[in-house]
Amino acid sequence: MNIFKTRTYIQYKTFVKSVLIPYKYRPNRYKNSFLTHTPLEVYKPNKSQPVDRVIYCFWTDDNPMSENRKKCLKSMTENCGVTIKLITPKEFPSYIIDDYPLHPAYQYLSSVHKADYLRCYFMHHYGGGYCDIKEMTHSWKKAFNKIDSSNSLFIGYREIGWYGAAFQNINDQSLSYDLKTYWRLLAGNCAYIFRPHTPFTEEWFNEVNKRLDAFYPLLKEHPATDPFGKENNYPIPWAYILGNIFHPLCLKYNKNIKFCKKIMPSFENYR
Repeated sequence: MNIFKTRTYIQYKTFVKSVLIPYKYRPNRYKNSFLTHTPLEVYKPNKSQPVDRVIYCFWTDDNPMSENRKKCLKSMTENCGVTIKLITPKEFPSYIIDDYPLHPAYQYLSSVHKADYLRCYFMHHYGGGYCDIKEMTHSWKKAFNKIDSSNSLFIGYREIGWYGAAFQNINDQSLSYDLKTYWRLLAGNCAYIFRPHTPFTEEWFNEVNKRLDAFYPLLKEHPATDPFGKENNYPIPWAYILGNIFHPLCLKYNKNIKFCKKIMPSFENYR
């Protein structure tokens, strides 16, 4: 069976199982996961405070932006219908809150992991939208209105399939299995709109910092020397401080997540 047929088979199999056996968050199933460190809270948002109509995107190093990236940023500005804020190394210090300084490991992270850290920081402390610098063809206005009128923690787009779920590098085998099986409950990590200071973002932010605490000594010895962390024995796996945290939290808080396909960016020709 070739790779395409295998992927299609697993996609069909997991889809059917997720429909026939609906997911239910059970903490006892994930005894080896960070998910159980904090009880699942009933979330009731303050609807009198609308989410800021802004989309943050990050360019975390001083290397020039490619022409493709510039075109993508232009498409966001022209089509999203709200303010786009490009946060560069020059801008982001003004957003760092005194009581919540950057983690000391930040300076040693790859460009990709710096962006992973910053989107968590901004979504927790500021809320609003986040989007990778990729082509956007639709307005986000309705999605912002939708989160304001709902009880949702955030709005995202659905993960594209089981192969998009961040189930690798997860020690808890039950959690890894559920991420792969219930991928329809997961949001993609390239674009979303968050309310700030929610139980979801609190757990997300705390776990990112715990993982950076653990990696800090190794990062000082083997800091990133390329944007993707592929050289110099860089120690942090690709999804370890984003997808491996974010997707499990999507399972835990799946009852308070909404989806909107129109905020999904294009994955073509963005580099």
